[in-house]
Amino acid sequence: MYDFLLIVSLVVFAATVIAYLRHPAASLAHPASFYLVFHGFVFVLRPFVARYYEFDFVYRLYDFQPSMDDKITVILGANLAMLVFVATTLWIGSRPARPVPREQADRMRAKLFWPIIVSVGLFTPLALYSQLGSWVSRSNHFETMVRDAATGNMVNIQGNGWFTDSALMMAPMAVMMVWLSRYRWWGWAYFAGFAFLQAGTGTRHAIIFAFAAVAIGWLLERDRKWFDWRAVVLALVAAVAFNQIVVDRGGAVRSLIVEDMGPDYIDEQSLDPLEHMDFASLEYFEYIVYAVPQRTGTYDYFAHVLQVFTEPVPRVLWEEKPVGSPVKMFSLWDYGRPVGMTASMPGIGWMSLGYPGIIIQSAIFALIFGGLYRYLLVSRASALARLAYSLAIAMTVLGFRDGTLLTLLRTFPFYFGPLVVALLLARFAFGPYSRATIVPQADTARNFLEQTPAERRKALAARSLDGPARRVN
Repeated sequence: MYDFLLIVSLVVFAATVIAYLRHPAASLAHPASFYLVFHGFVFVLRPFVARYYEFDFVYRLYDFQPSMDDKITVILGANLAMLVFVATTLWIGSRPARPVPREQADRMRAKLFWPIIVSVGLFTPLALYSQLGSWVSRSNHFETMVRDAATGNMVNIQGNGWFTDSALMMAPMAVMMVWLSRYRWWGWAYFAGFAFLQAGTGTRHAIIFAFAAVAIGWLLERDRKWFDWRAVVLALVAAVAFNQIVVDRGGAVRSLIVEDMGPDYIDEQSLDPLEHMDFASLEYFEYIVYAVPQRTGTYDYFAHVLQVFTEPVPRVLWEEKPVGSPVKMFSLWDYGRPVGMTASMPGIGWMSLGYPGIIIQSAIFALIFGGLYRYLLVSRASALARLAYSLAIAMTVLGFRDGTLLTLLRTFPFYFGPLVVALLLARFAFGPYSRATIVPQADTARNFLEQTPAERRKALAARSLDGPARRVN
């Protein structure tokens, strides 16, 4: 029965992909594409591999064994989430991204050059210090996070979580620098420095975020709907980097600079292909179905969302702050050892309210990312909107895996903070209708960028005397 269901799941996925590709809004930048890639790998391809190799690593680690009914529920729930998300995002983002003239991107770069440089200059020392702190902790096998025995949640026991996570800001700043440089070498120099430092921390999602954002930004700027050989190269580099970090949590990178005393996390020879925990959303979903509501006796009823209101408060200011959600219907740690579990979007939906919860959770995520697509790429349709969308859609890499709104809200200040500060600096320095936004009609945007500041001022002054000027939107 399960084998037959896996084949049906493959057929449903293939039919959904074919129908999606025929839609006029279909493109690699559309949120539906990101979820289809996630679903196809985690809930279509990997179950066949797991069935062939008889994966049992997570089952032994978590000390549970799903029943056949549990496994069937997971496949049905995952397909329900896919259909709801794709249908909802196509309903919201039903039109293709509007084209943006190349000249507008050049004008926007001219306007944002110094604001972005200043923003990156302000935040890089903080992010760099946080990165180096993570290197020291990892290389000396010292963790600043411990697991609460009662709830299983990770708690920061040293320093401030906001400072620790500030290292994530290097990811969007690397993307901004590549965009600002028009994808030339000096932007990639900053990106390479970020990638090296981030790899040494042993965490993966910031690197994948940056690669995905750059790839989508490039495709949008070139008005490409699907693949470009440069985007393919980026994807391959990201895959290699991800695999290496999975194996040793950055130990190989750290050992190039310092003596690394961190433990070896994974013995590749002891696991079958794709069995390691970074891809184990299938088993995590099975654990949730195994526990909820069969053993818990109740659903979560979306009570976990309440943590959104308590999470921003530093524990140093609120010593009695609840670990996790302030309202807990149950603890998954009472039924096994779900170490490092990431529930995924359909998993969180099931934990919240079963099949109706999957529909609700999938619809919420579709409204968020479909709404961003419609607002930034269809309604606004500007060079700046495309940059912002590249950062936003890259957050799905982590959002779909964790499946919670808290994850999106927790990372939003770090992934969007540098860009927001740059825009505030631009508005403060220039204003929305200032002469700094004026571009001479007689000069091309490329020539304007290559002029010296004195030449720009002279051209602007001459244009303001000769006649009406064109403003950057």
